[in-house]
Amino acid sequence: MKFRNTLILVAVAILLGGYVLFVERKTTPVDEQSATIPTPVAAALTFDSGNARNVAIVRASQGQRTELAYGGDGLWRLIAPVQDEADQEQVIRFVEALSQLRPSRALTETTSQPADYDLDPPDIQVDVIMQDGAIHTLRLGAMNPSQSGYYGQVAGDATIYLMPFSVGADAERMLNTPPVKPTPTPEAQATQPPLIPPPPTAQP
Repeated sequence: MKFRNTLILVAVAILLGGYVLFVERKTTPVDEQSATIPTPVAAALTFDSGNARNVAIVRASQGQRTELAYGGDGLWRLIAPVQDEADQEQVIRFVEALSQLRPSRALTETTSQPADYDLDPPDIQVDVIMQDGAIHTLRLGAMNPSQSGYYGQVAGDATIYLMPFSVGADAERMLNTPPVKPTPTPEAQATQPPLIPPPPTAQP
């Protein structure tokens, strides 16, 4: 008798489990059932960083301009706001980031205008002039609410993108603190201990 009751309980449990699974499947939102992984956004800017010859970063609203030129000696130099050798590592890193600039996402479903994102006019404009005279332009606007990136556009493309935070932050840094070559820190000179004169010799 006990064995028969156990079989009945197992059968009821199986039926209940099947019913719950059926109900959950029927109530799952259609958009979740058909959800797919978003396609990565293609690079908004692409160029050979080794052929860049001039970089201008401008914030017209505050009269700020930082301009760099690549010389025949293979070094980047500041030509505005001061004339000096540039911090090579900082400039090269910035140009390379621009040369394969991949946005976090594209705002394809928004009805807002560029001015709503501080893009008309842009807060910051970056122009990269190539060896053949071609110009690649990035326009940066406001940061997004979570401050994880900057809204931006590239010349010839009306799409508004969310650009990486690092690119916008580097552009800001170059305007506020132009990338002058760091002054080498002089090495501390080893100091010699003071000479102690020998004790006077006893006179006979």
